[in-house]
Amino acid sequence: MLIALGGLTGCPASPGSTTDDAGPTDGAVDARIIAPRPDAALVDAALDDRGAEDATPSDGAVIDAAPPAPQCADGLDNDGDGRVDLDDRGCDDAADDDEGDEIFLAECADGEDNDADGLIDTFDPDCSSAADPRERGENPITACGNGIDDDGDGAIDFPEDTGCSGLGDDDETSGDQPPRCANGIDDDGDGRVDWPADPGCAGRGDGDEADPPRIPACANGVDDDGDEAVDWPADTGCESAASWSEEGVCGVGVPVIDLTDETEWRGDLLNAPANTVGSCGGGAGGERVFVYRVERPLERLTFSTISAETLMPTVLYVRRRCTSPGDQICDRGTPQRPGVALTIEQPAPGRYYLFVDTGARDQPAGDVHLTIEAEATPECRDGLDNDADDRIDNADPGCVEADDSTELDPDVAPVCADGLDNDMDGLIDHPDDPECRFAGGDREARLCAEGVPVLFAGQRGGMFDLPAAAGQGAAMGSCEPLIGPEVAIQLTLDEPSDVTIRMLEANGMPVQAAMYLRGDCEVADSEVACAPGIADRLLAEDLPAGTWFIILEQGFGAQPGRVATVDVLSVIGECNDAIDNDGDGLIDLDDPGCEQGRDQSEVDPAAVPECANGVDDDEDGLVDYPEDNGCSAAGDPREGGCDGNPLWEPVRCQTDAWVWSNNRQFMTVEAAEANRALYTGCGHAGDGNDEGYCSLTGAGWVSTQSTPMANCDADWFHLGGRHTGNCGGHDGDTTRRLVHDEDGCFDD
Repeated sequence: MLIALGGLTGCPASPGSTTDDAGPTDGAVDARIIAPRPDAALVDAALDDRGAEDATPSDGAVIDAAPPAPQCADGLDNDGDGRVDLDDRGCDDAADDDEGDEIFLAECADGEDNDADGLIDTFDPDCSSAADPRERGENPITACGNGIDDDGDGAIDFPEDTGCSGLGDDDETSGDQPPRCANGIDDDGDGRVDWPADPGCAGRGDGDEADPPRIPACANGVDDDGDEAVDWPADTGCESAASWSEEGVCGVGVPVIDLTDETEWRGDLLNAPANTVGSCGGGAGGERVFVYRVERPLERLTFSTISAETLMPTVLYVRRRCTSPGDQICDRGTPQRPGVALTIEQPAPGRYYLFVDTGARDQPAGDVHLTIEAEATPECRDGLDNDADDRIDNADPGCVEADDSTELDPDVAPVCADGLDNDMDGLIDHPDDPECRFAGGDREARLCAEGVPVLFAGQRGGMFDLPAAAGQGAAMGSCEPLIGPEVAIQLTLDEPSDVTIRMLEANGMPVQAAMYLRGDCEVADSEVACAPGIADRLLAEDLPAGTWFIILEQGFGAQPGRVATVDVLSVIGECNDAIDNDGDGLIDLDDPGCEQGRDQSEVDPAAVPECANGVDDDEDGLVDYPEDNGCSAAGDPREGGCDGNPLWEPVRCQTDAWVWSNNRQFMTVEAAEANRALYTGCGHAGDGNDEGYCSLTGAGWVSTQSTPMANCDADWFHLGGRHTGNCGGHDGDTTRRLVHDEDGCFDD
């Protein structure tokens, strides 16, 4: 009996025959049932169901199993593009067994160095973006490849700047919304977010996070360069997951040393390749290249070769892209001070390439000791929940100020997190009580008089928009008593500093109103400096570390748009920081590079100063600093002093009645005394120092080469030699001329 296969037909039977009669009818020719070739899919299904060993019908009929038709002739849309067989662009003819379309990529997105200049795709200045069809050109210098922050957003060039779609993009300006490769979202759902982690992102300015058709070498899971480091970020040859080479960040064959988990490196520049030159030097020989990855918030990052082990002048420079023009920072050593230090404040996350280059042709191979110091951002402003209590930074009871190093909560809940209305104002704790800036604060009571707005500044100072002031005003400055609303700025200093405060109208003109500085906002006797309305600034020099209050009088007609600027300059320099900055084993005033405590550099002068030369130059039986009381420091150029006190020199740049005050103006001695406006250390009538003796530390009238004497011309300064200059008096009829005599004193 024949078994009919569903959907199959045979030749028609002869008249009178039956399908169950296999024999011929009378006189009829033998009839055969010819089964056409079955559908391949049906056969496959039957085999799957019955097993390969049972592939013939039970009646013994044999079915030929032919291979499936080629994709370009099988009637199916094999590549899912909506086109079938010869209508598909992937099919050349019916025998083609691959319906997939041939991929045509723009030269700026194909992973190839099409113009053989060593640069690939968007890292070639000929490519303005991945959509650019041609990579060939003259490699122009563009806004996205010139090493300059053209749009002032803090990010420089491609691939860092969100306004740059390629190195050849000539517009660094960013849009209102961040591109997909910088928006913090996993747009393509591959578990990798933005540049540099997503292989679909050529840079932060890339608008498409989808992975390219060809997987880049730095994301393919293969150790392409055989250095036992695979892909980004493990392989330092990968700038990002989208990099096409694992060995090309700094050029093929240029080794890059990873310093991310290191604190120092020792070596030399012997046989180091000479491929780059910094903006401040480095053309004298080869260089070593290092990379440091900033992976957590940092307050500052410092690279230094200042060490007794550094024997050759070094040039240090830092770049965000190894091969990009322009350095983020650069400095060089000298034969006298071969080491140098570079500090980057609050570095943004990412990679920093450090070059240690040769600074002298006659010393190309000396030993180098490099140290790396990464200072973490204080826990109370790093944006992290460091103590895992679900509260961050100023909301954490462990934080009293932004610069606190730990978020750990105290054993007893602080006032601003104790759940009580401690000042009975109806407002409880941070953030509801405005006096509680931090949950760890120890007071809910107001800092200043009621109605006085309080702003907050730290060691960095800043510019502050002044809010509208209300009330009658309870505070009065000693230099200009006024009644009217005030605004206060609480200033917290970490180091002794010079502080300059200015108050400006919306048009940039100085505000004609008094400014004064107090240790306690509501205690008039705590005032330490005052500037009347005629002054354009309030200057407080050598202000000790601690908390201070700047009171800004607003008057009843204060205009909107006013701002205050607070400039803070730490007085801590290399000559008073207790550090051996030039690595010569001598510190601060014991160092021949220091003439006085506020000098900013310990670098020794070419000629050894008299106070460090081992000779009794003034023949008083005492030699050098600190034994000779004529020496203010080892760097003092003369051992001889005036009146037996080396820290004071008589300066007759003072008339009978006028003095130069710390408000940067001349006023009478009486007014200066009343307003606490005398320079620290300046003598005046009545204290036994009527000549106006002033300190060589920089506070007062004796000038230095960088800080001219008050009202004296710029060519007058103290260097221990013979210098003259004009000094104008303010009594209306006196002009004195200073002469620095051979004894180191000044005469009329």
